[in-house]
Amino acid sequence: MRNSYLLDTHILIWLLDGDDRLNKNIREDIDYYQRPYYASVESLREIVILQSLNKISFNRTLDDIVSGLQERMIDIIPTQTNHIRALKKLPVPIINGKAHEEPFDRLLIAQAIADRHILISSDAKFPFYKEYGLQLLVNEK
Repeated sequence: MRNSYLLDTHILIWLLDGDDRLNKNIREDIDYYQRPYYASVESLREIVILQSLNKISFNRTLDDIVSGLQERMIDIIPTQTNHIRALKKLPVPIINGKAHEEPFDRLLIAQAIADRHILISSDAKFPFYKEYGLQLLVNEK
């Protein structure tokens, strides 16, 4: 069975913006449809919320984002009951003395675990979830 990948929100933004922080090999793999890639509806929700609060300078509309995903054959996965069950089981690790309570991060991690996707991220907190079943591909330059 071929591996499938779930894009973290930053990876999604960097992909759509052509940002060079996205690893060239990952970008090419996505652009040439080498494997199944997915984005979570939760990433779209996070982007819209951050835009409305002026916390990110990503200026694409929701329709632009969806079109950009469709052009790259990246499917959007909804949040389902099995994802919430995985989230409920997911411990809250203490990382550098602080509980990792970020709801969007934790839901993406739960979706990746529940659906057996490899999560692509550059978030330094995500490797702490490997012991709970997260498969992770770290975006490195």
